[in-house]
Amino acid sequence: MDLTGLILVAITLVAIVTAVVEVIKKTFTIKARYLPITSIVVGIFIALIVWPLSDYDFYYMLVVGLIAGLAASGTFDALKAVNKKDEGK
Repeated sequence: MDLTGLILVAITLVAIVTAVVEVIKKTFTIKARYLPITSIVVGIFIALIVWPLSDYDFYYMLVVGLIAGLAASGTFDALKAVNKKDEGK
């Protein structure tokens, strides 16, 4: 097992999870407090979909999905803070 490969998969999944959660947010009415949980669930779900295409075990991909969901949630919050800062100028 290669940790670098897992990190690359997680980074790729962060972009996908962020996009999917944004589409879900625009499609359905989800309160902002539930978005991190949604992000984690979507991250795990997408990682398990990608799992057969990877060389990693099920549990590794489960953890990668969890990490990707958490990172996507943090990325979204960071981007939202930057957008609010730019609007204030």
